[in-house]
Amino acid sequence: MRYFNTLTLSLGFLSALCASVFIYLFHFSLVFPWLQTFLALLAIYSWLTLPRPALFWSGFFTALFWFWWIGLSFRYYDLAWMIPFVILAIALIYGTIFWIIGFLPHLIWRAAAFGMIEWLHPLGFDWFRPALLFTNSLFGDALWQLWIVIVVLTLFIIVRSPWRWLILFGLFAAVHLPQKSEAPKLPIKLVQTSLNQRDKWNPHYRMPIVHSNIAHIKEAQKSGYRVVILPESAFPLYLNLDTGLMKKLSDLSDKITIITGALYYKDGRSYNSTYLFQRGHLKIMHKVVLVPFGEEIPLPYWIGKWINKIFFNGASDYTTACKPSDFYMLGRKWRNAICYEATSDRLYENSPEYMVAISNNAWFLPSIESALQRLLLQLQANRHNTTIYHSTNGPITSVITPH
Repeated sequence: MRYFNTLTLSLGFLSALCASVFIYLFHFSLVFPWLQTFLALLAIYSWLTLPRPALFWSGFFTALFWFWWIGLSFRYYDLAWMIPFVILAIALIYGTIFWIIGFLPHLIWRAAAFGMIEWLHPLGFDWFRPALLFTNSLFGDALWQLWIVIVVLTLFIIVRSPWRWLILFGLFAAVHLPQKSEAPKLPIKLVQTSLNQRDKWNPHYRMPIVHSNIAHIKEAQKSGYRVVILPESAFPLYLNLDTGLMKKLSDLSDKITIITGALYYKDGRSYNSTYLFQRGHLKIMHKVVLVPFGEEIPLPYWIGKWINKIFFNGASDYTTACKPSDFYMLGRKWRNAICYEATSDRLYENSPEYMVAISNNAWFLPSIESALQRLLLQLQANRHNTTIYHSTNGPITSVITPH
C-alpha cells in the first residue's frame, strides 16, 4: 500500500508542517519573516515535486493543521459527536484536491493549478489561500507575487545545471521586510468581549449582556471617543423587535456613533446584521456572504432543508443582502463586513479604503481560528490597501493596516 508507507506519510506530513507553522507561531504572537519565507518556499517546492500519494497526504495534513477547528462549532448544536467526522471530511476534501492535481501530466500544469487553487472554494469555503504563507514574510502576498514564486521554483526544478541556483537567488533579490503603515488617528473605540458562546444565547444572561454593552458605550463616550464598535451579535437578540432597546441606543447615539452586531427579523426571514446608530438615525446592514454549514447549507434547497430538519432542529438559513453595504462616518466612506465575509474577495470590490469588521470567534475557542482569520484580514488589507477596524468577541481585536 504505497499510500500508507512510512516515507509517503512522512513526506506529506513534513510538507504540511512547513505550510502551517506560521499560523501557530502567529497564534502565540510570534513572527519570524526569514523562517516563514524559508518554510513557505519548502512547502511550495514540495507541492510541485511530491509524488501523487505523498501529495494526497500533504493536502490532507495541511487541511488538518489549518482547519481542524471548524467542527468545534457543532458543540453548540449538541452535535459534538460530529466533530471528528467534520475534521476528517475537510482533510479528505483537500487531500483529494491535491491528489487530483497530482494527476496533471506536466510540472507546469501542476504549478498552474497551485497558482489558481485560491479560486477553488469547496462548498463555498474560501480560506485556503497559498499566498497566505507569505503574509508577514520577506515576500508579498498578492496573487501575482505568489505566481512569481511558483514560476521561479518551477524553473529551478526544470533547469538541470548549476546555474539554476542563480534563478533561486534571483528571487531573493526581491526581498523586503514588511513595513506596516501607521493607523490613522481616529477617535474610534473597539470593544473586545469574551462571552462564552453557550452563555451568550442563554436568556438568563441576556439582560446582563445588554447592560454590559450599554456600559461599554457610555464609557467610550465619557473617554472622548466619537465612535464605539461592538462585536458581531453583541446584542444576542432580534434587535429590531426590541423597541425599548432601539430607543435607548438611538438616544445614546446623539453623543457617540454606535456600531453593533445583532440579529434582524422581518417577514419570516432572519438576517445577521450590523446596526449603525448615528445622531439619532439608524442604518441596518445585512451580511452578504454566509458561513457554509453555519449560516447556510451550500447545497441544493431540498438537501439543505433536510439537513436543517435532521441536524439543526428545522432552522432556516439566514437571508443575505444583495451587495456589500457602505456608510459614511467621521468624514470617510466605510465598508461593512461581518465575521467570515470580512475575508471574502466579494467584500473588497472597488477596494474600500476603510472597513468596519465585527466578529464572534467564540464558536471556535480554544483554537487557532482567530489567528488564521487575522492573517487573512491582513492579506486582504495588503491587497486592497484597506484599513480594517476589527472588533471581536474573543481574540483578536485590532486595527489592521496594509503593509
